Amino acid sequence: MHTEFTAITMVRGEEDVVYAACLHHLRLGFDRLVVLSHVEHTFLRECVARLRAQFPEREIGFIEIEDEQGFSKRKADYIQGALEIYLKRDCHNVVYGFDADEFLTFNHGRGVKAFFDAFCQRFPGEENLKRFYFRVPWINVICKTPIPPQPDLHGRLLDAEYWSLGEQASDTKALCLYRQSHRLHMGYHWLMAKSDQSVLEPDAEATAFAREWEACVYHLPLRNVEQFFARIGNYVASAAKQEKHNRLSRFFLDNPHVNRQHFFEMCVAPEPSFKDYDELKHHLGAGIDEMVLMAFTKLMVKPRLDIGRALLAPPA
Repeated sequence: MHTEFTAITMVRGEEDVVYAACLHHLRLGFDRLVVLSHVEHTFLRECVARLRAQFPEREIGFIEIEDEQGFSKRKADYIQGALEIYLKRDCHNVVYGFDADEFLTFNHGRGVKAFFDAFCQRFPGEENLKRFYFRVPWINVICKTPIPPQPDLHGRLLDAEYWSLGEQASDTKALCLYRQSHRLHMGYHWLMAKSDQSVLEPDAEATAFAREWEACVYHLPLRNVEQFFARIGNYVASAAKQEKHNRLSRFFLDNPHVNRQHFFEMCVAPEPSFKDYDELKHHLGAGIDEMVLMAFTKLMVKPRLDIGRALLAPPA
């Protein structure tokens, strides 16, 4: 039985990066790309049209979703439903889900099919295909030059140079052989049993194999100050809707010596802005313990590793 490779993403906005992410995964060797567009469709339609022209031999599915109220409760169902529509029944299906600011990579730019073939050589036989499931580690990266906030239909950031900040201990993305007994987590982090929602853990030998291949997901959390401001604004608006105590917005009000521009610059500086978290907290104040802010402040203390043009994938 042959094997097909499907990448799936759900996107709203992200016009500065989404085309590059889709292009990257097609270059990586996926046969099929499924794009779920949430509410904001115009730019994504243009992206998909360009990708279809560039990759006429690939299947590029596009689904528009207008759901606003209670969307988060149904996100997993949209993802699962799209996979049920597009995956074929007469073949094995390798599936990977990504967000618009995430880029699956293997050592030295090798592709997903080369990774799969090497796995099958290491673990031969139909029975071992069930072990093809990985929780690929997530690595934050910073672009050496700011990524413009304008819509991009050229994938410019794929040619840029980056610093790596190392693995995130708890963050992973699932790359797996699709199975009817499980469903993909709505954030693509792992597989979950349909029967009881339990998380499936990967095989230890398979995980070690992925480590040999340096399989990882490069994540671009901060790209430009406009994107950072918008992200903070979204968190504040979300907290307000849910009537949560909004420590995030209070932080910048209570600490006028820390403006958002400077905060962003400390996150993406070529060297860590502080030697450790204690120094950071002394400088920025106790309010910095706010959970959402900690997703950014860790960028201020982590050492940088020059990884160069890390998003170059093998030409399709």
